[in-house]
Amino acid sequence: MLLCYLERDAFDTLFDHAPDKLNVVKRSLINFVNKHLNKINLEVTDLDSQFHDGVFLVLLMGLLEGYFVPLYSFHQTPMSFEQKVHNVSLSFELMEDAGLAKPKARPEDVVNEDVKSTLRVLYNLFTRYKNIS
Repeated sequence: MLLCYLERDAFDTLFDHAPDKLNVVKRSLINFVNKHLNKINLEVTDLDSQFHDGVFLVLLMGLLEGYFVPLYSFHQTPMSFEQKVHNVSLSFELMEDAGLAKPKARPEDVVNEDVKSTLRVLYNLFTRYKNIS
């Protein structure tokens, strides 16, 4: 018999036992993301769906690290699953280049709008960059 141990984290606990606190975390992450994306006139209203194509993740990484991500390096209006995965994968590479640990989420999970995966990625950014303006 093969046993698979999946490490549970704070987001598993929030989803299972404290959905009211989950909304507080989501609002905090939305405020953090918008603090930076507003600099380029973008705004997030729904964490559950607005990161699935990777565009906001790529742009957010550029803003947080203080560089411009060339527009030819990602799909600005991705149409296919593969283009979205490319964008999310690029954002993960940018995170690693910035010294962050490789996200535990898979790019495909973010593209498939897995909320826990998206929240884990954003929380990782929040913990690293929450004090920059």
